[in-house]
Amino acid sequence: MSAAAASLILRARLSDEAVESVEIVSPRADPSPVFIGLAPRQAAVLAGRLFSLCPASQSIAAEAAGEAALGVASKPEQSRSRALRLLGERLGEMLRASLLDWPRDAPPAPEDIARLRDALAILRALPESGDARMADLRSAAAGLGLGDARGGSSFLARQIAEAQEDDARWAAPPAAADYLIAQDDDAVREAMTRDANFSRAPSLAGRCVETGAVARRGATRDGVAARLAARLDDMAATLDALDAVLNGGEAPAGLLCAQGETPGQGFAAVDSARGRLYHALRLDDAGRIADYRIVAPTEWNFHPDGPFVRALRGAKIGAGAAAKQRIERLAFAFDPCIRAVAEIVE
Repeated sequence: MSAAAASLILRARLSDEAVESVEIVSPRADPSPVFIGLAPRQAAVLAGRLFSLCPASQSIAAEAAGEAALGVASKPEQSRSRALRLLGERLGEMLRASLLDWPRDAPPAPEDIARLRDALAILRALPESGDARMADLRSAAAGLGLGDARGGSSFLARQIAEAQEDDARWAAPPAAADYLIAQDDDAVREAMTRDANFSRAPSLAGRCVETGAVARRGATRDGVAARLAARLDDMAATLDALDAVLNGGEAPAGLLCAQGETPGQGFAAVDSARGRLYHALRLDDAGRIADYRIVAPTEWNFHPDGPFVRALRGAKIGAGAAAKQRIERLAFAFDPCIRAVAEIVE
């Protein structure tokens, strides 16, 4: 299978270097059927193995939905452990994607790869090591530019400078902001329960909302550089949240929400690296999964009439390789769960 065949295809039709229309072709298959017939605990284990990105978020969402269906309440220490795993994974995924997925002409520098490797190793060990390694984590993150990326020569600083230079060369119409937040969870749960096809192109009462780092920051962001700045703010806030939870503080509101309104039905929402992730399930009389549904962040942001398409439609982006890279950089700012490849149709 080619790289493009395994990627999110962003097919933009241009006229006079402006985007007339955008078609999104996704190879993503619905993974929900593989959970049918499993016990909830088995589904949580499988979710952690099935998804290569954000496995902790997927596993914890499945586990929490299963507990809600069974009427099981999580214990305080379990909630703390989950918060640390979710926040650690969120920061690690954003750092990893920032370094490895940014569309560029040259590969990352070896010293930046080493810093990333150090940060990820510390994050994996953090739930057991406690706050003893927070200083090491902050040092590794600072080496990549977290904390001073709006200036200097760090990787993240160079990334924002590249985006600012690129933004100055193409014009995009301002896009209205409409973000998916924890207060929308009830509406999402109802829609998931009602419509088996909701996960393919989710919307709420005609709203095609955005989720992810920009939504968590809650500010309007036009242009790739501004979106990268929002991601930096989100990474810094996540680092501070990790520190707070390690020292006995509360997890950020909306990080993990679960409910089971009727026996045998469970729902969970997790605020993962790429945005709000939803799992919903229904158990049969034997306690096995009879129905399972997942809505991933990608389906919101890359809805056929969603925030990515609206941000790109009408934009003056140039032509050829430069236009292709600009589309892929905008997609990077929305951070899909799989690689995004642009195709230009003149």
